[in-house]
Amino acid sequence: MIPVIYKKPNFLDTLKYVLGKDDAAIVDTNMMGTKPDEFNQQFLTIKYTNKAVKRQCAHLIISIAHRPNYHEHLSNSQYSYVAREYLKDMGYLPKEESSVAPTSQFVAVRHHDRNHEHLHIIASRIRLDGSLVNDSYDYFNSQVSTRRIAAELGLEVTPTTNEAIASRLEQEYGVITLTSPNRSKSIRAVNSKHKTPTSKEVIRQAIGEAIKDSPTVSTFIQRLEENNIGVLPKMRGEELLGFTYIHNDVKIAGYQVYKLYSWNKLRSEYGIIYDPDKDKEVIQQAKAKAIARINSRILSNNDYLYSDKPTNSSTSDSNSDTDSNSKTLVSTYTLNSNYPSEIPVIQSKLLEDKPTLKANNTKKQVQPHPQKQYPQQNISEENGLTAKQFLEEQSSHVPLSLNLLPSILKHLPSIITDYMLVTNNFRIKGRELSASLDSNTLSVYRHGDNTPVMQTCYSQRNWYEEIPTRLTTNEIEQIESLRFFTQQVLMNKQRSQRGIEQ
Repeated sequence: MIPVIYKKPNFLDTLKYVLGKDDAAIVDTNMMGTKPDEFNQQFLTIKYTNKAVKRQCAHLIISIAHRPNYHEHLSNSQYSYVAREYLKDMGYLPKEESSVAPTSQFVAVRHHDRNHEHLHIIASRIRLDGSLVNDSYDYFNSQVSTRRIAAELGLEVTPTTNEAIASRLEQEYGVITLTSPNRSKSIRAVNSKHKTPTSKEVIRQAIGEAIKDSPTVSTFIQRLEENNIGVLPKMRGEELLGFTYIHNDVKIAGYQVYKLYSWNKLRSEYGIIYDPDKDKEVIQQAKAKAIARINSRILSNNDYLYSDKPTNSSTSDSNSDTDSNSKTLVSTYTLNSNYPSEIPVIQSKLLEDKPTLKANNTKKQVQPHPQKQYPQQNISEENGLTAKQFLEEQSSHVPLSLNLLPSILKHLPSIITDYMLVTNNFRIKGRELSASLDSNTLSVYRHGDNTPVMQTCYSQRNWYEEIPTRLTTNEIEQIESLRFFTQQVLMNKQRSQRGIEQ
């Protein structure tokens, strides 16, 4: 059996096509009548109970094997059984006949018009109580259902599209089936609005192929990377919590790709083996590649190298300070050499006003690097200082006892202070970490712990450790995620300003 699924905005055209064939035979229905108009009126009655649904009609087609030397046959009563079982598996009918669970209207029609038997089912995606049939993973679930039913009826069990479906059939129903990856393309080609598979489909297909022989985590990651899919592991210390997969501009968690592809299922159902000692290096490399991939997409998808020229004239002195009556915003985006090479970061530069201090109406700003400056952000504090002055005045000599922050971590304070700039707040309170900037000292805490896990001070254009940093890999990743938010805010500001100027 091979299933095909269509979802359409109206019932009548489909009813006329299916029931209009000379050899059409209604094998089952839970509605009254025999003509397209009669069924359509009943479908419409339920359609208006949930007006938010745009494609209310499900047109489900199930074909049985037909080849020159092999032809399968079912009676009308058997096709009725197929229709009911399939609709139960797909959520249109309750699993138990006596159940009071909501039901969908349907009519099942048998055809012979293509020299082989096949079944058309027209069903309402809106149940009688107004609820919507959940169609998540319906293409996968339909394969499981039809192969199970075929095995029960003694029919040929058609190969599935990947190992995940085959594994589920074997474990849940004891049905053994082959896999045929090429078949999924033809099914998608018939049903998809797009000429090419979506990134989610590509990822799902690749995962299905990568788990076929219960590989190690390292092998699993390498197979996906060979198929141009990035893998971003989520860690808590040495504990692997799961994966995020990246294809083109799509980033998606495993359980969102397919519920059986969550990390727990990959281990319990498909036997993926994780060894922290053996897989550590590949996991670290995969994370670096994935972060680089995300950043490269950000850079390639946007026009970052541009200058916003002032709308009014201004003059500059040799120190690149504009006159006190105007500002020149230069949005030149470059890679910051302070970050690890695999993690490109955007920075922007602002030609500041000449400092004009007024006791009651000037603001204080955070500026982590004098050479790395930002579009003007006002952060209210008691003292009246410009952004350019703030850290310069804090750049006192560093005690000899303090050491430079390790190179692998020295980008983290910049990420945090940049985030503080765009959120206009010297304090950050996240889900697991909080941070504060007092004078030139930046402290990061775990919730419920008064001892900083990172405390650094800024001086002479460098960040120094006041206490040894003890962040975990997962916490570093959380801090790095602030950078993506910061970049997006800055990009939106630039787009907004360009729109105004144009």
